[in-house]
Amino acid sequence: MTRNRILYLCLLLLSFSFVYFYGGQVPYMLFFTTLLLAFLSLVYTIIIYLRFKYHQEIDKKYIVKGDTIKFSFIISNEDFLFYPYISIKFFGTETIFSEQFKTRTLSLMPFSERVYSFTLSCKYCGNYEIGVSRIEIEDFLGLFRLVYEVPFPLSINVYPRIIMIDRLRLKMDFFSESYYVLDSKYEDIGALQDIRKYTYGDSLKKIHWKLTAKLNELMIRKFQSASEASVIIALDLKKNNFSSEQNTIIEDKLIESAVAINYYCLYSWIPVKLVYYTKEIVTINASSPFDFQNIYNRLAEIRFASEFSISETLDVYIRNSAVKTNLLILTSNLSYDLYDVVYYANFSGFHSVVVYVSPSEFTGGENEQAESIMSAIPRIGAHIYKINASDDIKPVLEG
Repeated sequence: MTRNRILYLCLLLLSFSFVYFYGGQVPYMLFFTTLLLAFLSLVYTIIIYLRFKYHQEIDKKYIVKGDTIKFSFIISNEDFLFYPYISIKFFGTETIFSEQFKTRTLSLMPFSERVYSFTLSCKYCGNYEIGVSRIEIEDFLGLFRLVYEVPFPLSINVYPRIIMIDRLRLKMDFFSESYYVLDSKYEDIGALQDIRKYTYGDSLKKIHWKLTAKLNELMIRKFQSASEASVIIALDLKKNNFSSEQNTIIEDKLIESAVAINYYCLYSWIPVKLVYYTKEIVTINASSPFDFQNIYNRLAEIRFASEFSISETLDVYIRNSAVKTNLLILTSNLSYDLYDVVYYANFSGFHSVVVYVSPSEFTGGENEQAESIMSAIPRIGAHIYKINASDDIKPVLEG
C-alpha cells in the first residue's frame, strides 16, 4: 500500500506539473481524472465496508481437552458491485491454532459468498478467543484500507482432563499442639494422654469400657490430639516469558496436575485448600467429592496473568497459618525465594512437595539455578517432582 501511495503521489505531481507548465484541456483532464480516481475509489470502498455481510459460529463453546470443535465463517456480497480486495484476520494466529487461522485474502463477485470451515483440535486446556478478529477492505488503487473490528469475538473454554492417580506422597499423621484441638476431627488411639470421668456431651466412642466396668463409673479416654490430614495446594499463576504456544503447554501441565491432585484428595476424603493469587490471595476450601466440580470449574477458567511469584503469596500465607499440614506447590518458576519458603515451611512443621513443570524442552536445557534448587530441596526433607512438557503426569505424580 505504501508503494501504491508513492506512485499515486508521483502521478499527481506529474499531472499538476503538466497543468502548471503547459495548461490546456488535456493537462487539466489528466489532473482532475487523477484526483477523481482516488475520490471515487474511496467512496467505492466505503460502500463495500457498509454493505458486506459476514457470519461465524462454533458448534460448542465448552469442551474437554483432546476434543474437536467445528468453526465456520461466511462472508457474502449481496450487491451487484465487485468486492476487489478483502483480507480476513483471525484470532489464534499466535496460539496453538496458528496453523488453521492464517490470514485469508479474497475477492467477491456480485451476489456471491465465500465459506471457510475448520475442525479445531484442542490439545491444551484454557480459555481461547477464536474466529475472525477483523476484516480489512482495500480499494482498487491500493490507496485506502478500511478496517472492521469484530465487536463480539467467539471464545471457547477447553476443560482439563481428569487424570486419576492411584497414590500421592502425602503425610497423614500431623500431631498438633493444645491450641489446635478445635481443628481436630480424629485422634490417634495409640497416644493415650489422660483418663477422666464422663461429663455431659462426651462422645460414647471415648468411653473406656473395661475401666468403667471395674470402677462402676463411666470413664473417658483422652487422646493426644492429631490434626486432620489435609492438603494446601498452591498454584503459581505467574506467566513466563516464552512464546504464547509454549506458555499454553506449560500452563496446561500445571492445571492438569492441579486437577489430578484435587481429584485424588477429595475422592480420598482428604480436605484441600486451593490457594492462588490474582488481584488478591484466593482460597477455595473443599472437603469431599461433592466439592470437586466447583474446584474443577475454577481451575478450568483460571488465567495465568499474575505479576507476583508464588513465593510471595506463600510467604504471607504460611506465616499466618496455625495448622501445619501437607503443602503442595505447583509452579514453573524455581527461584531461591521459593526455596526459602519451602525451607521455612518444612522447618515450621509442614510436609512440602513441589511439582515443577520444567520449560527445559523449550530452552534446550535446565538452567543452573533450577538444577541447584532441585538438588537442594530433598536435602531439607521436602520432595520435588519434575514434569517436562512432553511427560505424562500420572507416573510422575505417583512416583
